[in-house]
Amino acid sequence: MNDFLKYLNSDDVDYELFVKKVGITIGIIIICYLFIKLLSWILRKISDNEKINSKIIRFARLFLIIASVLVIINMWISENGLFGVVVAIILAFIALAAKDIIMDLVAYIYIGVRQPFNVGNVIEIGESSGEVIDIDFLQFNLAEVGDLTASRTHTGRYISIPNRFIFQHPVYNFNHDNPFVIVDISVLAGFDIDREKVIKIAGKVAYEKYQHFLDVYDDKEIKEFDIKMAGVDADKKPKVRLELDPNGFRIYIQFFTAYYDIGKNKMIMQNALYDALKEANIEMPTPTFIRNIEE
Repeated sequence: MNDFLKYLNSDDVDYELFVKKVGITIGIIIICYLFIKLLSWILRKISDNEKINSKIIRFARLFLIIASVLVIINMWISENGLFGVVVAIILAFIALAAKDIIMDLVAYIYIGVRQPFNVGNVIEIGESSGEVIDIDFLQFNLAEVGDLTASRTHTGRYISIPNRFIFQHPVYNFNHDNPFVIVDISVLAGFDIDREKVIKIAGKVAYEKYQHFLDVYDDKEIKEFDIKMAGVDADKKPKVRLELDPNGFRIYIQFFTAYYDIGKNKMIMQNALYDALKEANIEMPTPTFIRNIEE
């Protein structure tokens, strides 16, 4: 900074030319920013394919950044002394934030090569979850899913996350290869139940709904999910279990569903199990909670 001030106070400085170059540099940056905004607006007006739009915007942004940097460097390099001072100042500022910026750029390359997620995938990272709508050099952006809604539907909020977070937090991808996940529901029954009878009732409910889900979803996607689950020695068939609870026995049904139907299908399965148990006169006690009040 001292070198820069000395240079400005020297007789070698053409102040008019210097101000002109600063103005042109700022103008180039503003024009590039407005062009990307305009391009994004136009693409969303003429096409609903968010993946293609995102790729075009990312390519245009990369091209403009490279072209702008080359133009600006070429403009400033005409005066070697001033260019050296400007470069030194820029490098000093970069050094202050280099760690996070470099990590974000490295993470951007990693995302592009390894592809832990793509535009359109629904992911969970840290305490945030949402549908990936854009991947930038320094951050990726999510349309929030869940958090405000237990059924994992879009909330309308927009989340921007630094790329480096993929190295700091686990990334859960809900639809990397296909849209299905395994979830479970439970209903509480009393201590004195006929456990064998209850398991049979729950199994009947589980398989009836399982067949319904098979009919609703795409056969090709279901087959891909089967292959995926077989790779980890598992399958999508429903499973029933009982677990001892402080208030009785908790009856669980584990089943597959598309991530976008999690809330709806959990409701369907839980209501069906409750109705079947009630019809069979199975006792379902009201849970008792004990709250400690600190004085």
